[in-house]
Amino acid sequence: MGTKRRMFNELMTNPPDHWTPDLLRQPLYELASGPGCFGYLPEWTSWTHFLLAQLPTRIDGSSWTSIYECLVSAFMAHYPDEHVAGPYEGFYSDVLATVGRVPMSAGSWPGGRLSEKGVISSIEETPNGPFISCGGAFSAALFLHLKYLGQADIGGWLSSVFAIRHYIWRIKLVLWMEAASPVLTGSGQPSDLEFESSDGSGWEASWCLKGNSPCKDVDPTQIEIPFIDEKRREIFRGAVKASMSVADLDALNAYLGALDVRYPGMDQICGQFRRAARVIVKDYGLA
Repeated sequence: MGTKRRMFNELMTNPPDHWTPDLLRQPLYELASGPGCFGYLPEWTSWTHFLLAQLPTRIDGSSWTSIYECLVSAFMAHYPDEHVAGPYEGFYSDVLATVGRVPMSAGSWPGGRLSEKGVISSIEETPNGPFISCGGAFSAALFLHLKYLGQADIGGWLSSVFAIRHYIWRIKLVLWMEAASPVLTGSGQPSDLEFESSDGSGWEASWCLKGNSPCKDVDPTQIEIPFIDEKRREIFRGAVKASMSVADLDALNAYLGALDVRYPGMDQICGQFRRAARVIVKDYGLA
């Protein structure tokens, strides 16, 4: 937006294995935010493709979490309509097999449990007390699959998501379903999601994703593309009903209550979870 266009020449002078999160954060944010403001530029798309190929093997640990989130946002900004063919056959499958699998790497799940230093957080302790985030990389990864998987594959993938018995993972799912309800049960866009880290379901640069590039705020003639189409929402609703019950929610609530011994100050999380559980029971007709 300045009088002189900012160029990130350091990405050309430093090889990818020397890139750091600090070096990548601003370029990725520009790639995520640019299309919604100005439409597509060939160089933005080329760099997005290049980074999609280079970064999945570099992203490792919590210091790379915001880079992962921005990378997902940049991809979504350049491909807002999953029904439009990618640059080659199998493009979306390749993105899911690389970028999509980053949060499930072995390093993020030592011993089958979420690592406190992984791309997806476990319980986070802060000066204001503990919290369990349902946004960030967790939300970005789930929406990446829900939007870009082939419809025939969504049911099987969701079964695997709900099959993970890790308590914190399942608590995150419950919190996420409530916090992300504008998108999961309605026609909302990622820009509608709250980004507050303690209870929102947004992620880095998700506020840039408004349904097209450029967005309707910039060009009123643009048609807003549903982020999650009606058929996918229907499949998701069926998976929730098949995989979760009131008894499951009660068990998770009891687990949270018992955590107060190890993490004093869990009252806020427990209240947040109970509120989310009530909403989910109503929205999805759980018994």
